[in-house]
Amino acid sequence: MTTKDELLKTRFLLNMGRINGLVRLLYSNEALKPAGLFQSEGVRADILRSIVVFLHATFEVVLRSRIPKPNKSLSFYSRTDLDKALTLSGIDAKPFAPLYAPLTQMAKRRKRIVHEADFSGRTDVLSEAWGVADDWQLIMWFMTVEAFYYQLRISVNAASVVERTRFERLGKAMRSHVDFGNQLLAFPKVPPELQREALQKFVVTLKSIVATLNPT
Repeated sequence: MTTKDELLKTRFLLNMGRINGLVRLLYSNEALKPAGLFQSEGVRADILRSIVVFLHATFEVVLRSRIPKPNKSLSFYSRTDLDKALTLSGIDAKPFAPLYAPLTQMAKRRKRIVHEADFSGRTDVLSEAWGVADDWQLIMWFMTVEAFYYQLRISVNAASVVERTRFERLGKAMRSHVDFGNQLLAFPKVPPELQREALQKFVVTLKSIVATLNPT
């Protein structure tokens, strides 16, 4: 492992640890309880927005780490941007393509938070409540940033067997998370007599994701 790879690994783990510290704060502080099921408001919602910004910054650190001549003018809001950055780094972009959609979505949300205070319209005077769709996206972005990091290490032949296994598990968990999102979208149309069964499927899917990411 080169010094560059060691530095990237140290910085990535440090940043993810800082982000996880914010997540732990949300669940350990009584004053930061959710306003309702899958609904965050006030300070709790703003901490979640801060996590999005920090998570995107962590992704940028990983992506910029291999570019020979760092260029602060580079932006990462589209598939073309990501392809360009990886090509400049001498890395085949094809293996990263499945991660592009959530990465560009995260970049756009980060931009809205940083430049527009997360207002959805120019005349808004209140920010939207942080809801279930936001929670779902943030979880996906967590997994995507980690997967991007491991794919980069695989691409430069720096990944260990443990890291390659983690990457495979992340891919499986992300596919299950998409299934969970589809179940959430379909739930409002589920007849009342079948909602209990639908909720049980939610639990099964979530347990599958947890088991995939944290095998015993």
